Amino acid sequence: MILERRFLLLVSGVALATGSLEVSSALAETQTWDEGIHISAGYAYLTRGDYRWNAEHPPLAKLMSALPLAMFHLQLPVSGDAWKKLDETAMGIEFLYRNRAPADSILFAARSMTIQLSLSFIVGLAWWTRRRFGPTVAILATCLCAFDPNLIAHGRYVTTDFPVTVFYFWAAVFWMDYLLSARRWDLVVAALAFALAIVTKFSAVLLIPTLAALYAIRWWQAPREFSLRRLATVAAAFSGFTFLVVAVVYWPETIRCWNTDVPLANVVKRGNLIGALLYWAGDWLHLPAHAFLAGLGKVAEHNQGGHASYLLGLRSDQGWWYYFPVVFAVKSTLAGLAATVLLLVAGLWALGRGRKIDFVWWGLLIPPVIYFAFSMTSAIDIGMRHILPVYPFLYVGAALLVVRAFSKRAARYAMLALGALQIAECASIAPHYLAFFNIVSGGPGNGPHYLVDSNIDWGQDVKKLAQWLEGHGTHTAYIAYFGNASMPYYGLEAKGFPAPSDQRGWDDLDGFAVASVTPLEGVYVPLALLARLRLREPVAKIGWSMYVYDFRKRAAP
Repeated sequence: MILERRFLLLVSGVALATGSLEVSSALAETQTWDEGIHISAGYAYLTRGDYRWNAEHPPLAKLMSALPLAMFHLQLPVSGDAWKKLDETAMGIEFLYRNRAPADSILFAARSMTIQLSLSFIVGLAWWTRRRFGPTVAILATCLCAFDPNLIAHGRYVTTDFPVTVFYFWAAVFWMDYLLSARRWDLVVAALAFALAIVTKFSAVLLIPTLAALYAIRWWQAPREFSLRRLATVAAAFSGFTFLVVAVVYWPETIRCWNTDVPLANVVKRGNLIGALLYWAGDWLHLPAHAFLAGLGKVAEHNQGGHASYLLGLRSDQGWWYYFPVVFAVKSTLAGLAATVLLLVAGLWALGRGRKIDFVWWGLLIPPVIYFAFSMTSAIDIGMRHILPVYPFLYVGAALLVVRAFSKRAARYAMLALGALQIAECASIAPHYLAFFNIVSGGPGNGPHYLVDSNIDWGQDVKKLAQWLEGHGTHTAYIAYFGNASMPYYGLEAKGFPAPSDQRGWDDLDGFAVASVTPLEGVYVPLALLARLRLREPVAKIGWSMYVYDFRKRAAP
């Protein structure tokens, strides 16, 4: 079979193409809002063992991204106000733009670790899918994952979103393998992936109900295979690996907690379920205020307090239960939506005919369903990046269904159609992958009608703005920017906008006016601040995230 013989060549080609897209687009973008924060925090962990920074996110992804920075011999701004005040945003800006190496070199070196992880994930996905389902399913699933613009977008940033997607997937599928095979190796990999996910992002705690649900289903299907001894072995493996990985990744913090006596109950707030559980466990078990446990409490506290969010022209601090369904509908590719419809129809058909569902299908569908369902309860509605773990399962399931459900010729045509559609949509948005919206929603130009923030505008397009303004004979503009990139560093002189009620100030504007779409839609700033811009049509959309308006008194010659 041609796919079997050329499998390695095809996978290598896919990985090389994806890597080229990620590298070239990453080099063209400035830091996103969070990246300076994550990079400087990771460097503080690595060089000083200081885990106070960005405690709301576990350290693994940040530590990974800090590793290549050692070659630059960088300095943390420990004598500045940002360090003294624990100002994460200011520290990230100072670390990137006032250091010994150029900011773009620091940024790309840090991003390179996420890019390497994303490429290894593509290769690993191909290997695992081929081993379980054969080369045809593997090639289709790999192409769908590799050319999803949303996965490409976040597979090149220094954030926790793509890394947790990787570890969540491996924990779930190797757990499925273990439940089917009882091989100890599969249990070890699943437990290790679970532990790595937990120290990457706290949303990975959703693996606990996910793995428990799969265990219950498999026990129901074959109860004799699941003794109490096996359950004890599983519990020991997962708890042991988690304890070990947390202790090692947080090693300086672990040593500090060992030598000091600050109770966890003193630092967590009990206004939510997780906080109450942490307080009770800390009080009952005399747990120390370890950064891992305290960080978990901070996330729960953040979720309880909510976050400024935008959806369909509405603004809220508590979010909407339907936020992520809308995100999925407008940000998923048409191939992704088609895959979802195929799986839903096939599932309803199987249930309607009373057919027994093979455990493999439970293993592929339960993890994304639980992750998505719990995400809908979140009050932090700021981006589709929070549901990235759904997509690898969706694509593997769709590839498996297409190959198994159709005849060879029909499956071949379906594969070509899905793969070609995915590649075409990826090409249509290149290189502005973060701003992807599918054609049904109106594309990226219509994106702000649905969503803003990290769905389209995360501060990434300052370089592109500088190039556009230079092409129009200036480096100066009135700018309302959502992000942390340094305008002067990229040669831009940013002027402020007049107050909304300052009619004379607006009448006197002379030049280009630029607004990121997040403040343009009144998120994180007063709605009236840029109301006068919303009455105009932009003359350009830079990377789809920054809108340019022409207020020049006379046209340029």
